[in-house]
Parts: sequence; C-alpha cells; structure tokens
Amino acid sequence: MKITTRIALGLTVLAGLMVAALAYQVRTVNQLQAITDDLSRTNVEAARISILLVQELEGVREFASKSLVLADSGYVAQWKTWEEAVTGDLSRLAALDLGEGEQTAVQAVQGDWELYLAEIAPLRADSELWPTGPGLMDTLDRIDELVDGLRFGVENIIDENQSWVTRQAETATLVGQRATRVSWLAALSAVTLGLLICVILYFSISGPLRRLTRGTREIAEGRFAHRLPSGGSSELSALADDFNRMAARLDEVEEIKQDFVSHVSHELKGPLAAIQETILILLERLPGPLTEKQAQLLALSRQSATRLSGMISNLLEISRIEGGGMRMDVGWVDPVELVQDVADELDPLFRAKSLEVEITSDDPTGGNGTGAPVFPIAADRERLQEVVGNLLGNAIKFSPHHGVIRVRIVALPDWPRPLPGRVLSQLRGEEPPFLLLEVEDEGPGIPEAHREGIFQKFYQIQRGVRREGQGVGLGLAISRNVVQSHGGAIWVRESDAGGAHFFVLIPRTARRLEITQSGDGMVPEVLVVSREEGAVHQGVPS
Repeated sequence: MKITTRIALGLTVLAGLMVAALAYQVRTVNQLQAITDDLSRTNVEAARISILLVQELEGVREFASKSLVLADSGYVAQWKTWEEAVTGDLSRLAALDLGEGEQTAVQAVQGDWELYLAEIAPLRADSELWPTGPGLMDTLDRIDELVDGLRFGVENIIDENQSWVTRQAETATLVGQRATRVSWLAALSAVTLGLLICVILYFSISGPLRRLTRGTREIAEGRFAHRLPSGGSSELSALADDFNRMAARLDEVEEIKQDFVSHVSHELKGPLAAIQETILILLERLPGPLTEKQAQLLALSRQSATRLSGMISNLLEISRIEGGGMRMDVGWVDPVELVQDVADELDPLFRAKSLEVEITSDDPTGGNGTGAPVFPIAADRERLQEVVGNLLGNAIKFSPHHGVIRVRIVALPDWPRPLPGRVLSQLRGEEPPFLLLEVEDEGPGIPEAHREGIFQKFYQIQRGVRREGQGVGLGLAISRNVVQSHGGAIWVRESDAGGAHFFVLIPRTARRLEITQSGDGMVPEVLVVSREEGAVHQGVPS
C-alpha cells in the first residue's frame, strides 16, 4: 500500500469519527438551544408579566380605596388606569405558550378578575352607587379580599413558572452531562484510534526515512559508497532505488575526479620542476649576464612557480588523503621547538612585510613562566609542521605591513573553557591533557558565517579583491585532516585585535590515530609507523 493511501485511509477513519462526534454535539447544542429559547421567550416573559400584575393589583387596591373614601375624580382615573393594565397583562399572559400548571393558574386568576370586575367595577363607573358609612367599610374589605385572592393567584403563577424553569434546568443539566460523557468517549476514542494509526504509520515510514536520512548524511559527508536497502512497492522503496543509483553515479564521478586530479598533479609536477630549475639557472647567470629588469621578471616567475608548486603539492596531498594513502610517522614531538623551526623557515616572508612574531609558551624554563611546562606530544612531526606552516602562512598573507603575529603554546591539564560545541564532536572521546596552539593575526578577520566553511576544500571568502599569494583553499582543509588524525580539533574566532584567531587542540596521546570521517568528505586510512623504538604501542604512544 502506498504511503499516501495509508495516510488517506487513516485520516478518513479519524475524520469519520470526528464527524459523528460533531453531529452528536450539534444535536445536543440544538436541544439545549431549544430549552434556552423556551426559558428566554416564554417563561421569562411570564415571570415578568406576573411581577407587573402584583404591582398593578396593588395599584388597583390603593386607588379604589382612595376613590371611594375621598371621592376624588383624579383617583378614579388612576383606578381605571390600573384596572386596564391588569386586564391587558392578563390577556398577554394567557396568550403565552405556557405549561399546563401555569395555564391552570392563569385561568384561575382570570376567573377571580372577572368576579372583581362584576362586583367592584360598576362602582367606579357610577359614583351614585358608592356606599357610605358601614357599607363603605364592607366594600373596602371586599376589595381587599378580591385583590388578595388575585395576588395569591398571581403568586401561584410565579411558583408554577419557577417549578417549570427548575425542571427545564434539570433537563438541560442531564443533557449537558450526557453530552459531556459522549464527548469524552468520542475524544478518547479519537485519541486512541489516532495514536494507533500514528504508530502504524510511524513504523511503516520512520524506518525507511531514517535510513534515507542517514544515507543522505553519508553522501553529504562524501561517503559515496553508502547504499540503502531497496525492494517493495512504496514510494520510499522507489526513492531508495533512485538514491542508490545517484550514490553509484556520485561514487563514479568522485573516483574519476580523484584520478584526474592525481594524474594531472603528477603530470604538472615534472614540467614545473624543470621550469623552476631553468629559472634558477638563469638567475644564477650561468648562461650569461642578465639585466636588472630581466632578473626581476625571472624572480617574479620563480615566485609564481613556487606558489604553483605548493598548490600542486596540496592537490597531491588531498588526493592521497581521499585515496586512503595518508601515512603517519608518530613519535614524541616538542611543540615549542617545532613552532620555532617553522617560524625560522618563514623568516624571509616575515621580513618582507616587516612583521613581528611573538612566540610564547607556558614553560617556566623557556616561556613566560605563567603555567605548567609544555610537554611533548605523540604526533607526526612533519605533518604538524605542515599545520603550523599553513596557519602562519595564512597569517602572513592577511596581516598588514608592520603588524604582529602572536603564537602561544599552552599545556592544558583539563578541558579548555569556553569550548565551542562543535569542537567537542571533533575530539571524538579524547581525554586531557591537551596541547593548545593559538595563532593570532591583525588582518581583516574571518566573518562568522565562514568560520566553518574555510576548513572545507576549495572554500574561498570573496572579499572583492584577491590578495597576493592567496591559494585555492586547500591548506586549512589539509590542516583539519591532520589535526583530526591526531584526535584533535581546529577552529577559529575573531581576535581581540579584529583579525583571525586560530586554535589547535591536540591530546598528548590520542586514543586512536585514525580518521573515520572528516567534515569535508575525506576518508583517509592512517598508517602509524614508530620513529623511535618502543615509542608507539598498538597505535598509541607509550
């Protein structure tokens, strides 16, 4: 079954359950709405009219008594007004769609009111019929008796109304409780079914997706030999087949590229060496004298040839690393001596730009005396020289004239602080003590967005102007592979002076002297060969 079919089926089941629950909720809401309408339109109106009737009956009592006692026409008019109000409200009340008990109570009040109108209303219409003396008191008592009976009847209407409202409220409560139970049941059913569907979909999709993600990461990191298990009729199986074809093609292209770079580099090295020798012979004036202009041009040509030779050497080094031909000759190395030797070799370049080099170490005997002595480390001296040379070479290229390059060598008995999170993943389980090498210049610095990319092959920061001597972006990529082959890490941040501040952290004795995978896709196999008898045991210096 296709993934889309599985998802559509699961969503359809969930949607059907949710529609059924929604339909029940709508029916319940309509039922509650009907109860609410009854309460608001009928019973609330009946209660309001009943309360008005109580007030109006009191008005009838008051002005009937005042009219008979005082014989005031104004009171008679008010008496009539209150009687008309009672008559009108009783008619409105009788017109409402009331319950059986309320209708019976309304009919009783109407009968009592008709009795009142038959006995008392004629007195209001004809003043000659008004009683006097003892008859007046009897009439007033009769009015009180009739009005009290009417009030009792109206209050009975109110009681019946309240009883009906209470019953409706109880009904609404029962409906609401039932709706709540059904809603909870529907919700739990939907959640249970949804979780079941999600689990089924998860196990049917997540496995292939994890394998595809892992395979994509392998390809992104340059391991083109990785393949995914294929087979099946789902879209993910077809995607796995396409992925394997893509990986096979990339593996083929990568192999062709490596062979091309290796062969071209080897082919260029011979003619370039011959060109360099020819230029050197000409500069030594063995064939004959040179003019000053000719000597300058030949010197420039020799510099360009030397730089081109360095690029070709880097290309060959990358080819060896990617082809699994990296070889390491591990022995005990004095870091301070190594850095000083590299600085001495680059002294002409420092002098050419009037650069000052400050080399300090935490060594009481030969450094600044601020920390523990710098200990020897188990490493390949030539390859570490290459790393230090690349870092110092970059510092020279990008430092302004008369600038200062600071090199610091620190012995760390514990982890350095702060340490970037991505550096921890590069250390691959190594433990202290560490050696920390810092190279800081006063150049333009490296923008934060490029501080990881510069360690990839052929990565260049476009600054608008190409600097003299700028390479093709292989030195730092090679340096990181060498550092990682020693179990260490390399990173960069902005220096206090605004330039680049490189850090190289190497354990004194790496747990494993081999690279399983570097950040730019290089997969070298490291062969460890001891330079000193007994210095290396099973790949780790003793």
